[in-house]
Amino acid sequence: MLFKNPIILYGLFFLIVPIIVHLFQLRKFNKVSFSNVAFLQPLITQTRKSRQLKKWLTLLARCAAIACIVMAFAQPFLPGSTTATQEKQTAIYLDNSYSMELKGENGALYKNATSQLLEKIPADKVFTLFTNDQVFANTNRQQVTNELLSNNYSTVALPFDQVQLKASSLLQNKNAVKEMIFISDFQNSAGEQFPAPLQNVKRELVKLEPQEINNISIDTVFIESQSGENLKLQVGLSANYKVEQPVTLSFENNTILLAKTSVLLENQSGTAHFEIETDEPIQGRIYIDDKGISLDNEIFISTGKKEKIKVLSINGADSSFLDRLYKGEQFEYISVAERDVNYNLIKNQNIVIINEMSNIPTGLSEELNKLTSNGGYMVVIPSKKPSGYQNIGLNGLEYNDFSKKITEINFNHPLFKGVFNKQVSNFQYPNVTSVLKTTNAIDPILKYDDGSSFLYKDNTTYFFTASLNIENSNFQNSPLIVPVFYNMAVNALPIPQLYYELDSNNTIAVNTNVNQDDILSLSNDSSEVIPRQQAFDSYVLVTAGNELSIAGNYNVKIKEQKISTLSFNAKRQENKLEYYSNADLGNNLSASIDDLLYKLSQEENILSLWKFFVMGALFFLICELLILKFVK
Repeated sequence: MLFKNPIILYGLFFLIVPIIVHLFQLRKFNKVSFSNVAFLQPLITQTRKSRQLKKWLTLLARCAAIACIVMAFAQPFLPGSTTATQEKQTAIYLDNSYSMELKGENGALYKNATSQLLEKIPADKVFTLFTNDQVFANTNRQQVTNELLSNNYSTVALPFDQVQLKASSLLQNKNAVKEMIFISDFQNSAGEQFPAPLQNVKRELVKLEPQEINNISIDTVFIESQSGENLKLQVGLSANYKVEQPVTLSFENNTILLAKTSVLLENQSGTAHFEIETDEPIQGRIYIDDKGISLDNEIFISTGKKEKIKVLSINGADSSFLDRLYKGEQFEYISVAERDVNYNLIKNQNIVIINEMSNIPTGLSEELNKLTSNGGYMVVIPSKKPSGYQNIGLNGLEYNDFSKKITEINFNHPLFKGVFNKQVSNFQYPNVTSVLKTTNAIDPILKYDDGSSFLYKDNTTYFFTASLNIENSNFQNSPLIVPVFYNMAVNALPIPQLYYELDSNNTIAVNTNVNQDDILSLSNDSSEVIPRQQAFDSYVLVTAGNELSIAGNYNVKIKEQKISTLSFNAKRQENKLEYYSNADLGNNLSASIDDLLYKLSQEENILSLWKFFVMGALFFLICELLILKFVK
C-alpha cells in the first residue's frame, strides 16, 4: 500500500491524546447528601473488572477512529503493477503501409485501428505517435485526431528494426519508464527474423489480421520492341492465389483510354502486351480492377523525347569498327582524324573516343578534362608510341612486347548488365601481343590472365591498356566489342526509364541546357518538389524518388515550361502478404487495440483506499457511542 500524501501520517501522533485522557481520569465526583436512605434510587452494581473493560474498549474505538481519519487524509492506494506509479513515456507506431488497406472484421485495418485508438486511449494521456511517413511528438488524443483521420496510406514500409530504433530515438526522457506500442499486420516481406526488444524498453505488439489476402498485382512494364512510331509494351502480372477468370488490363495515355487487353494467369502469373502507334512522348497509366491492395493495381509509365547520343572519335588509327558500331539512329556520330580535330566540338559531346592518337596536345587534353569534369565521358585507346596521355590520366606509358590473354570478365559491371544470361567459363577470349605497364585498377572491367587490367574505369573515363588495331589484338573480332562500346556510349547519356521507384535515390539525366540560375522542378496535380540536381553542359543530372510520396507521372519543368515527364511507382514488396507468426513475434502480443488498452489500464490502475478509511472512522465512532451507552 502506498500513499499520495505520506507526510499526513505524522497525524498518527494524535493517538496519544485519548490515551492520556484514559490514563488520567480528570472527572470529579460530586457528593450528594440524603436525608433518608429510603429515597435512594436503585444502583446497578458494577464490578471493578467490568469498569476496566469499558475503558479499554472506548480507548480502542477512539484510537481506531483517529487512525482511520489520518489514513484517509494520507490517501492510501494499491498500484496495479510495479510501474504504475512511475512516470511513463510512450511511443506508438501505427502502420499505414498499403497492406493495412486490407479488410478485417470491422473494415480496413488501418482505418479501424485509427478509430479504435482515438476512441479508447485516455483523453489525458500524453504520447508520441508515428507512422511510416509522419511523426506526432508529445501529443494527446484531441491534438492528433484530425491529422490521423486525414492521414493516408504510405508507399514506404519501414522495416521493424528501423521502427524500433525510431521509437527509441523519440523516447528521450531518461527518468521515465519507456514503452513502445506497435500496431501493424506485421508483414515479413524481407524474410528476416523479427527484432528482439531493446534493453530497458517495454514493447507491446498489436497484431491486426486481414480476413482475406487475395491479391493481383501489376509487377513490371518494359519496352518489348520499338520501330519508328510503333511501340510494343510487355506487362508482367502475378497473383497470390489461383485466378480462374482472365484479368482485364487498360492502358491510357494522357487520361485517354487507348487500349484494353486480357490475360489468363497460369501458375499465378502472366504476361500482357500492348502495341500502340504514337509519334509523341507517352504519359501513360496501365491499370486493373482488383479488390486487394490498391498499391499494385496501376503502374505509371512515360517516354521522353528521343535524344541522340553524341559520339566523337578522334582517330590516329583505323576507325572502321567504331563507324560500324555507331552508325545507328540512336547516335549522332562524328569521326575525325587527329590532325583535323576541332576543339570546339568536344564540349558538346556526350562521349569522346581517343583512338590511338600518337600525340595528345596540351590544348586538347585541357578540353578533354573539362568534358569529363562536367559529366562527359571519354574512352582512351592508347597508341603503340603514346605521347601526352599522362595529361588525361593514363600513366605507365611503356609497352611490354609479350602476349596476354583477356580471360576475366567483371559480370557485375554496368557495362555488362543484361548482356549475359549467366556467367560463362568457356568463352572465346581475345588476346593482345603487347601491353602497357600499368598497375591494377580499382574498378576493372576486363582482366588479363595474370590479373592485371585490360579495361578499367576511373570516374567517367574508360582506359584500355593495349592498342586495339588488328596487328596488336583480335579484340575487334571478339563478341565483347559490341556490348562494351555500345554500353559505354549508352551510359554516357542515361536514357530515362519507363518508370522509377519511390523511396529510392534514382539518378536521372534530363536532356536540357539550363542557365546558371535555372532550377528543375517535378510536379503533378497535387504536389511540386525541387529535387537534388547538378547541371552539366548538355544535360542536368537529377536525383529523385526519396522526396516523393505519391506514385504518378511528374512533369519536369523550368519556370513553368515543361521539359519532359518522369514516372514514379511504389515498390511492390508490400504485395507479398507474408506475415510473421505469433511465435515469431514472441511475448506481449495482443489481438486488438481494445485488449491492449484494457491490459495497460489494469497495469496502470490505482485502487484508492481513502473512502474505506472514512467509512472505518465512522464505524469506530458509532462503536464508541454504543460502548458508552450499553456497556455497563
